Amino acid sequence: MSFLTRSFLITVILLLAVCDVLLYWNQHLYYEAENMGEAEHRIAILERAGRIYPFNDLILYELGKAYNELALNSLGERERSRIHLQKSLNQLTRSLRINPPFYFGHYYLARTLHDLSYYSFSFEEQAHQEFKKAAFLAGENTQVFYEVGKVFLSKWQSLSQKDKEFTLGMLNKVFKGKDRERIHSLFYVWEMNVGDFAVMDGILPEDAQIYADFAEFLGERSLSLAQRRKYLGRAESLEFRRAQDVFEAGEHARFYYRFKEARTYYHSCRNILKNIHFYQELSTSPNRIDPKKFEELQKQVLLNLGKTYLEQGEEFEAAAGYFWDYLGKEESAAAAGELESYLERKGFLEGNLAIDDDLDRVSLMIYLAFKQGRFRDNMRGGRDLLRSYLVVPEEQTDRLVKVLGIVGESFQKMDHIYDSNDFFQKALERNADNLEVLLKLRRNYTRLNAVEEIREVDRRIDKILSPPVIEMSLPIQKGKSYRRDMVLEGRKINLGIHIGSGGETKEPLITVLFNGRAVWEDYVEDGVISIPVESKVGRNMIQVMPLNRGVELERITHE
Repeated sequence: MSFLTRSFLITVILLLAVCDVLLYWNQHLYYEAENMGEAEHRIAILERAGRIYPFNDLILYELGKAYNELALNSLGERERSRIHLQKSLNQLTRSLRINPPFYFGHYYLARTLHDLSYYSFSFEEQAHQEFKKAAFLAGENTQVFYEVGKVFLSKWQSLSQKDKEFTLGMLNKVFKGKDRERIHSLFYVWEMNVGDFAVMDGILPEDAQIYADFAEFLGERSLSLAQRRKYLGRAESLEFRRAQDVFEAGEHARFYYRFKEARTYYHSCRNILKNIHFYQELSTSPNRIDPKKFEELQKQVLLNLGKTYLEQGEEFEAAAGYFWDYLGKEESAAAAGELESYLERKGFLEGNLAIDDDLDRVSLMIYLAFKQGRFRDNMRGGRDLLRSYLVVPEEQTDRLVKVLGIVGESFQKMDHIYDSNDFFQKALERNADNLEVLLKLRRNYTRLNAVEEIREVDRRIDKILSPPVIEMSLPIQKGKSYRRDMVLEGRKINLGIHIGSGGETKEPLITVLFNGRAVWEDYVEDGVISIPVESKVGRNMIQVMPLNRGVELERITHE
């Protein structure tokens, strides 16, 4: 190798080494500037990096952002702000010459041009085109879609039809990302600049949580009540569909003997159903849940939960509560018979009442017989039950009281009133405040025309029931829920809720749930909400939720 060749190679190697050092130092300064808060300090370091190596598009991009920040910080000084924006424009333009597909570069260039349009309207169209370029190049980057979408929503009225369709598509992808902070920000931009519900229909994806969030926003802002109810109806319809899908997944897992997995699905399905409040009853929305299908799914979930516990080898007592809840909802004698046959095949029931059985089994057998109208079986078994369970563990007292009440009602069905009273009294010896048993006992005394006994039972019932007027002075914040249990007889009542002004003039928008169902939602004009509702025997839960402002709850009445 000649001397000249060796010298050339050494020179090339040295030049490459110098370039590597320059590139490293350039990149080092870039990262150092990234971690600095003050725009002036970042600019000083980035300009040093640019002098070392002027072809790094990221350095130029960061310089453009820093000058844009300086412009925003000096809005009170018009000329100074304009100069900073011009410098930002120059740096971002240079950056994009080196790296044309860089969508964040196009976005910040668009922002700079948009800000410059306040000084010269000629920049407005350029800004619009750069925003579109940023969105086109962004692929699936929802951050860019979000930022560009906000800008386009803010100028919605001036957009062409094509740009409107483009904006709807962008924002639909943003909403599918389910970033709740972005979603709520877009709600506000839509309200201030658009307000057209057809636009929101085009943006929102079919998602229960997003529909519910938008409905909540409409309530908070005192916007269209009809639209709020529509979206709540859509949300709950989707949630019911999800509950059905989750239940089917549980059925599939159970079919393949994956009982623990099936149980998880059933519990999830049950939780979804608990959060459906039937807002559809307050509107004419076509998105409606069939109440019969809803109730059937509730029953099947309870029934299959009990079965999975048994099929996985758990103790009977782990499943018994689910079967009791199922029978509490099931009115079909044939369905009760199918459950009884299932339990007999599995060896959990003997087919007759045996006094040495445990209380969980015996009580369920009595309940099954009652549901099938086998009252005489319960009359015989009830007498054995009294002899067997003179003493029961404290944790099983409620179960024993329940089953004594069922036996008493079985005697009642067969017109054995005095025997029926005996069982009701035995139940009350263990729980003197059991409203359900007291009401059955009063029915017997009424048939016997036992005036003194009726008066005594009424006195005991009145002590248990919630008073007809509940006075209070309770502030409830916007978006919060006040809950209260009321003990009632199970009749149709007129529920009154009295709301104070709290010093505000804006009409409050209130939602009322009764036993988990939406029974009222509207603006309160005169401070009184009056709602006819069907109560159940025992505890009834009322929820009062102010949506658009805080209120003061003064009293709750029922008659």
